[in-house]
Amino acid sequence: MKNTANLPYRSLFLLGLSLLLHHAVLGQAQVEHTPGIRGKLKLDSIWDPVVYLSHIPTLNDMYHMSNEMIISEADLDSLGNFSFATDYLSEEDQLYRIHVSKRESPVASLIIGGNEENHIFVVGNNTSSIFIENIPGNPPFTPVEIYGYDPSKELLEVDRIYTYVDSTHFEGSSVKGEFVTQAIYEKLRFVADTSSHSLVSLYALHRSKFESNYPINKPYYENYLKKWRGENSLYFKNFRAQLPQQSHTDYLTYILIGTGFFVMGFALNQFLKRKRKKGPNPIQKLSVQERKILEEIKLGRSNKEISESFNIGLSTVKSHVSSIYNKLDIKSRKEAMDI
Repeated sequence: MKNTANLPYRSLFLLGLSLLLHHAVLGQAQVEHTPGIRGKLKLDSIWDPVVYLSHIPTLNDMYHMSNEMIISEADLDSLGNFSFATDYLSEEDQLYRIHVSKRESPVASLIIGGNEENHIFVVGNNTSSIFIENIPGNPPFTPVEIYGYDPSKELLEVDRIYTYVDSTHFEGSSVKGEFVTQAIYEKLRFVADTSSHSLVSLYALHRSKFESNYPINKPYYENYLKKWRGENSLYFKNFRAQLPQQSHTDYLTYILIGTGFFVMGFALNQFLKRKRKKGPNPIQKLSVQERKILEEIKLGRSNKEISESFNIGLSTVKSHVSSIYNKLDIKSRKEAMDI
């Protein structure tokens, strides 16, 4: 006959163990859903063990940096952990930037592109829970994983698509690179069209260089504006202000004019190609930083404004501009804006 004397004790033990595991799971779930921006970053010794959080008021300010934009900072502990409280943030989703800086470098400094890019963007509010983790031995945020708040994870996927744009300028012919770049922009527009989160959608569209695409793809943007006509955030107001205000009449005239310009442009391009010496696209000669500065020049910004935007010295900007002129064989800002 089996010994049943210990059955009550075994039952109590199993019940206690199940309750303990149950509370452990609940505790873990509570930690994961506690509002805040946290993470674990393993950084090389060249980086200062401090993480900074900045608020980005419009998408045009993504690569602008100043001490005034920084709203909080957090030290990394010995294991690389950091944490930002978010109870003071807006109730609505906003765009934020997390960055680190090199030792002995200004706190408000950005490295744009390349292996040492020192920042990442997230979407959050005062109740969202976000966790960021990088892979030890790599640059600060290349690669990186984001857990918790879904819009921030979606934003990371948009950035992963966008990073292929820079790589196309260094691989293969210029024609192939341009073809791949346009395919990437089209993918970003698809993400913008299908995303259910307004800020993630607009972020993807902003990454797709909508300024150059708008004239040839107006119906897409008209439908896009209709879809998000109820959005009145500063991000959307700024986006709408950048789009040309066109009349909704006589579309056929616009189409005919556009087609005529396209045909003339194509013919002129073919003519210039015959006269132009074969060789790599001169843009490929520019570094990532030089390409960013070229974009600022094309927007009409002065050296001083570029210096303030990128938080680099005016002499450094002048050096970059001189290098851009030499590499592109141009002599003025007007020629740069016409590229």
